[in-house]
Amino acid sequence: AVVAAAATATAEEMTVEAAAAARLRARRRSPSDRFSEMLLRVEGWSEELDARHAAAAEAAAAPSRIERVLRGSIVGGRNEEVVAALRLCYTDYKPLRLMGDLIFSLMGKLMRKSGPS
Repeated sequence: AVVAAAATATAEEMTVEAAAAARLRARRRSPSDRFSEMLLRVEGWSEELDARHAAAAEAAAAPSRIERVLRGSIVGGRNEEVVAALRLCYTDYKPLRLMGDLIFSLMGKLMRKSGPS
């Protein structure tokens, strides 16, 4: 039992270390590269969000506020002028970049859930 607990603790430490290493690698990429990756991921969420929206409509459930924000992000990500303006803000202004990272993180958590909230 002690060996199993030690192995579990070691696995958890490795997971924490791997997550920290991933965050460090993400910080080393240029803000422009990170923005491009986020834009691709948001576009990829479109199909999944459409399926969730259809399921919610069948259940007569209104989309949550964060789902409406995500839907707006997807629509905005298809507009070249909006993308150019957001890219400029994200790459040139660190406080806005931090907020963009936070919003993207919240959107990712929403998309990892099994269903609409």
